[in-house]
Formats: sequence, C-alpha cells, structure tokens
Amino acid sequence: MLALIQKLLRLLLNGFKPLLAGFQPASLNPLRHLGSLTIFFFWIVLVSGIWLLIFFRTSVDGAYESVEYLTHSQWYLGGVMRSLHRYASDAAVITLLLHIVREFAFDHHRDKRWFSWITGIPLLWLVIPLGITGYWLVWDRLAQYVALATAELIDWLPIFTDSMARNFLSDDALSDRFFTLMAFLHLIGLPLFLVLGIWLHVFRINGPKINPPRLLMSGSLLAMLLLSLVFPALSQGKADLETVPQNIGLDWFYLAIYPLVDSWELAWVWALLAGISLLIFIAPWLPPRASRPVARVDLDNCNGCERCVADCPFGALTMMPRSDGKAYEAEAVVDADLCLSCGICVGACPTATPFRRRSELVPGIDLPGQPMAQLRETIIEASQHMQGQRRVLVFSCAWQKQANPGGASDTAVISLTCMAQLPPAFLDFILSRGHADGILLLGCGSDACTYRLGAEWTSLRLHRQRDPHLRQRVDSRRIAMAWEQPWSRYADPRTLLSVFRGSLEVQGASEPQTRPASVYLGGRAIAWGLFAAVVGLLSVWPRYQPIGVNEAMVSLSFSHAGERIQQCRQRSQAELDKLPPNMRKPADCPRERHPVSVVFQVDGEERYREVLSPSGFWNDGESTFYQRFPVMAGSRLLQIDMNDSGSPDEYHVHTQSLNLAPGEHVVVTFDRTQQEFRIQ
Repeated sequence: MLALIQKLLRLLLNGFKPLLAGFQPASLNPLRHLGSLTIFFFWIVLVSGIWLLIFFRTSVDGAYESVEYLTHSQWYLGGVMRSLHRYASDAAVITLLLHIVREFAFDHHRDKRWFSWITGIPLLWLVIPLGITGYWLVWDRLAQYVALATAELIDWLPIFTDSMARNFLSDDALSDRFFTLMAFLHLIGLPLFLVLGIWLHVFRINGPKINPPRLLMSGSLLAMLLLSLVFPALSQGKADLETVPQNIGLDWFYLAIYPLVDSWELAWVWALLAGISLLIFIAPWLPPRASRPVARVDLDNCNGCERCVADCPFGALTMMPRSDGKAYEAEAVVDADLCLSCGICVGACPTATPFRRRSELVPGIDLPGQPMAQLRETIIEASQHMQGQRRVLVFSCAWQKQANPGGASDTAVISLTCMAQLPPAFLDFILSRGHADGILLLGCGSDACTYRLGAEWTSLRLHRQRDPHLRQRVDSRRIAMAWEQPWSRYADPRTLLSVFRGSLEVQGASEPQTRPASVYLGGRAIAWGLFAAVVGLLSVWPRYQPIGVNEAMVSLSFSHAGERIQQCRQRSQAELDKLPPNMRKPADCPRERHPVSVVFQVDGEERYREVLSPSGFWNDGESTFYQRFPVMAGSRLLQIDMNDSGSPDEYHVHTQSLNLAPGEHVVVTFDRTQQEFRIQ
C-alpha cells in the first residue's frame, strides 16, 4: 500500500518537472530546496516578529489594540510586517509539508537515513503550537475560537486537574499573565526548541543546504511582500467572550484540525493525530529492507586525497591516521552505520579510471556489489551489440529503471546505483575509444536525487567545476544530462533520446536552443504569483462556522467537591496521646469524597449526564465539569441538577428561563459560598 502511495506521489511531483524546468535551471528548482526554503521563511517570521514585539502590549485590552495600531495606523511598515509575518508562516507550512511528501515519495527516509526523518517529526509538532500561540496573541474573534478549541483539546489529556478551557469563558477569568506567557512561548520558548530541532535534524547530513539560492530567496520574499500589500492580513473583530464567533476566516495551514474538534469526540481527534504521528514514525521500516554491502576501501590504491570524504552526502567517510605504514598521512574509513552504498565516493575517486589495462582496475574505494572493473566490462560488452551511426549509451540510476528508453539496436542501457557513481573518466573512455557516439545520463535530477547530491556532483564534475572533472579533450556536447536544461524540458525519456540522437552529427554535436531570458523571467513571476495566491487564499478561505446561524452556546463550567464519604469524629484524649505532637488534630476526617453527578436539560430534553470522581490521589479533591452545548436561539428553559452526597434524593436543582440571541454565550457556574447555580 505504501509503495503504491509513493508511486502516485512520485508521478505527481514528476509532473511538475517540465513546468519548472521551462523557466529556470535545475539549480533553482524550488522542489530541490524545500527544506532550506522552510528555514528561510522562518527567518522572515523571526525578523518580522521582532518588529511586532516592539509595539505589542501583553494585556487583555492592549493585545488587540496594539495589533490594530500596527495594522492601520502604521500600515506602511507595521501592517506590512504583520502580513509578512502571517504569510511567511503559512508559506513555511507549505514548503515543510512538500518537503515531507517529497522525502517520503522518493524513499529518502528509509534505511540509514531514519535519523533525519525521525528528528523531523518533533519539528512538525513544534510548528503547529508556534502558529497557534501567534493567533492567540492577536486576541480577535479567530483567536477566541482557537484558544477555546485548543484548551478543550488539551483538557482531554490527563495533565491538569482543572479545565484549561474555563479560562476562556468570561472576561473575568482571563488575565494579563496569559498574554505574557503566550508572548514568551511564541517569541522565545518555542523558537529556541525549533532551532535546536533543526540542528539535530541535519546533524548527520554532510554539507546540509541551510540557505536556498539567492534568487529563490529574493523571489520568495518579493512574492510575500506583494501579497502583504495587495491582500493585507486583518483582525476579525475584537474577542468577546459573551458571544460565540459564528463566521471566521480559518487559517487552514495551521488550523485544519479544528473543525474536527467541534464535530468529533476529542478521543477520536487525538487518535487521528497519534495515528498519523505513529505512521510517520515507523515509515522508515515499512517494510524493512535487506542491507547492501557498504563501500570498501583498498589501501593499496588509496592515497588519502579526501575527495570521497568531501563528496559523501551522509558523512559515512572520515579520514584517519594511516594504518598500513605507507607514506601517506591518512586513509579513508567507512562507517557502516551511515553508508548507504550509493557509490558517490567511487565516482569521486581519481583512481577509478577505466584506462588502466596493465594493472587490475581496483580503485581506492569501490562498491562490492557493482565494482568499477565489472562496470567497464559491461560498457565494452554493451557497445559491441550496438549498431548504427548514432549509437547512444544510456546510463540510468536505479530509481529511473521504469523510464529506460531501451530496445533499439543503436541504444544500450546500463543501470547504476546513483549517477554520481560514474567517474568522468568513464565518459572519456566511452567516447575516445568509440564505444558510443553519445551518452545520455538519466538521473533522478537535482530536485529528487535519491542520494541528495548525486545529480549535483555529476553536473559539477562534467562542467569541470569539481574534481575529478571531465577532461578538456572530451566533447561535452555528446553528453546529455536529462535533469539539466535544455534536456530537462522533455519529460518522456524516449522523446529525450530521440531529440538527443538527432543532435548528434559525425563531426560534432549541437544542443537544442534554450528559451529567451524573458520567458524564464515571466515563468518565474507566474510561479511565485501562484504560490502567493495559494498562501493568501487558504489563509482565510473557505470560511468556517463553529455554530449555526440561529444557534447560541451554553457552557457548563464549575468545580465542586462532594461531601465526605465518612463524617468527621472527635478523637479521644487517649487517641491523641498516641499520635506524634504534630499530628494531634482533635477531629479525624476521612479524606475521600463522594463523586458528583450532574444532569443538564434544555426545554426538558436531557443534554448532559455525567458522574465524575473526585480529583487527587486520595479522591479528596474537586470534581470539575466543563462542556459546551449549542442550542437553538430563542426562549429556552435551562435546568441543572447536581448530587454531591451520594443520596439519590439530595439534589441541588436550578431552573431558569432565558431568551437567547443568535451567537450569545451563556455560562452556567456554581457559587460555592451560596451553594447555588448561576446562569450568566
């Protein structure tokens, strides 16, 4: 099942490749930089958040007013910063989710890469409360709804003895300390954990790309700025705890789960969240894979050049002091727990040259499952079966087998673990020895390379920008990298092969013409515009109605301690003398109390019946009741009955008739002093 889901996701992501390749080079493909784009958006959120903090007042009345001041009176900077803060947060969620989907679709979470995948799960959980606490600080109608729904969701967990949601039922229950706490969590506490989590997430990755290319950064920032100016983020009216928000613009990036809080049992909501988290957690081992032999170092051919260490994407190679007594300072050592057997290190080794005939082809580092000597013989054998004047030798990485354009007599296909496993010297060998007239490299591409840097290292080597590089004598026009322009515009490998073969000539080769720069610029503008439109649209639409248009809300909220199961008795003097001096209390009062039962009715219809045990380890605390009930507006008769003695005949009964307006919020409490219910 998971394999089918991965295949569908790959087809979907690969469907965007021709569109993205049409207006930018592979190095600027945003699908390649989703993780670093997420971090970049977080930087925007941090900088804009610091500006907002300067003017923010952490009080019940000041929170909303200070945000409104920034939005309207200081719209030219404060309003833009607020909108930028909001939209960059939403954009970060998009790139974060796409990053997760892409890593899963292309199997970048499996095997020995489980550490980065597992450490990314807490980051996902951190981002959600980071956004939610930001909405609370605005303290508008949306914040009111989010605060109450979040509190109800947390109350289901057995963490607090009292209900957190009761703090958001009336203005009297809310204090300025709440906004001070939220400001600390949103601007200091949670971001610190986020930074630590990001560091841990990339800890085992060699050369992680923390920052995207400057053009992507500037384009993304410009898109968010234009969105902030054209469609500024606005508050949705000051929070009023005496009413219920009836129509709010829900931010679906952060708050998509909240409609379920209103319509499902909270146990099912938590089961859904826990189930998704558990599935993500065990995904690297579904199903378990057989291990492959790791790269092996041959010290007789290793001169300690460190190229394999520099090119390994997963830090599986380190340089250690020489152990064989040769006149080299260091040798490469493979960490079997980190090596993914991708072969990128082999492609980086200068001793992996097929021109070696007098001595055995044994590089300084090699893959036991596909050694270079075997690859050379495979190339020679494949070339002997090709016929025609435009023979093309196709190299396909293991993840591109389904796209191999083989079958013709003038074409041969050789599969590699990773495209960067192929040393540039092998391409020189193929063309200079006449084994083929052209070479087509079908790799995963820089945006989806199974081994992170395989496509990038291959491109740099063949463009003679990274050692070991392609020799100058090789006509690079006879080599096509399918993931680079202009070849990346052809999604079908067979079409690509046909176009590439047509470009080959006896005395040279010519590539298809690239598109004008204006086309690339226009395409990028359209792509960033669509991205900004999605961010702006889903930040407030579709609208959400927590309750019906003609409904009001009644909240049952109180804590009450039942009577003691056994009455107090006076100790005798003899009993007091037996006790330590600090425990000689005249009265012996058993701690355990009766459970409290409550029945709530609306117009004679029972809406709630519950029996709650006392809190505390000794069952001597209060029983806390909290529940919301949407009721139709109009004249309603409310009745609440409570029993705290265990006797079926002793009930506290309160009945009251109310005329409820649409959206009105009524709270039923219990006055401990007067021992009576109050509906307010």
